[in-house]
Amino acid sequence: MAEFIERYDEFAHYLTEHGFLVIGHDHLGHGQSVSKSDPLYGYFSESQSANILIEDSYQVTDMIQRKYPELPLFIMGHSMGSFVLRNYLTRYSTHLAGAIIMGTGGRRSELKFALPLANALNKQHPKHVNHFFDKLAFGSFAKHFPEKKSNFDWLSKNPDNVDSYIAHPNMGFIFTNNSFHTLFTLMSKATETNWFEPIQRTLPIYITSGEQDPVGDFGKGPREVANELAEADFKDVTLHLYHDLRHEILNEKEKDIVMNDMLTWLNRHL
Repeated sequence: MAEFIERYDEFAHYLTEHGFLVIGHDHLGHGQSVSKSDPLYGYFSESQSANILIEDSYQVTDMIQRKYPELPLFIMGHSMGSFVLRNYLTRYSTHLAGAIIMGTGGRRSELKFALPLANALNKQHPKHVNHFFDKLAFGSFAKHFPEKKSNFDWLSKNPDNVDSYIAHPNMGFIFTNNSFHTLFTLMSKATETNWFEPIQRTLPIYITSGEQDPVGDFGKGPREVANELAEADFKDVTLHLYHDLRHEILNEKEKDIVMNDMLTWLNRHL
């Protein structure tokens, strides 16, 4: 959310150096998917935006499998992408060798009133930037870090990472009504009771997050996801939380440890 795929370039190179082929894409309204002639960041589509994001991800994985049919396919989703991924898994889990759910969250009571309101606003003013929803969704995150220098310090305890995020013109933008409606829809579907029911029980799933990440309620959300999958008889669920890390675990100073842990899990499931 509010970033672009090149931010994962270092991790992609790390994996390729260890024999993996890595392919990623920008969501609509992000990165190179945004028109240079009429830039509108944080807007997805006129209708069915949540479904389109899920199906966009499927189009990418389908292309990969058609081009490289002999290779096992793993998929990773971070933050908003983790909610896209959790919805994707309910449709296409049989296509995969494994899934990495990173920086995800659990149920949020605010969605009960935020989603209907976002739906109404999306119908009336889909391209309007919504500061109220931005504050509702993320405004409290930085308050958990009293030493904060900016409202984005919840992303990372690595000040260089936070500074580069703030300085880049194509990151940290505020979502439109359309995109907040899309985000809330994805979150609602990914956290409803028994959301995981259609997913194949043998799919290896790696859930990882920083334990100082407010998106996951400081570890509560990822634990909730891991526990409900385990209780539903999923055969191979791994939960890995990093005690001192925040939301962007791949951009912390300890990123080498994080990347090595993911590589170890991937190699174990080849």
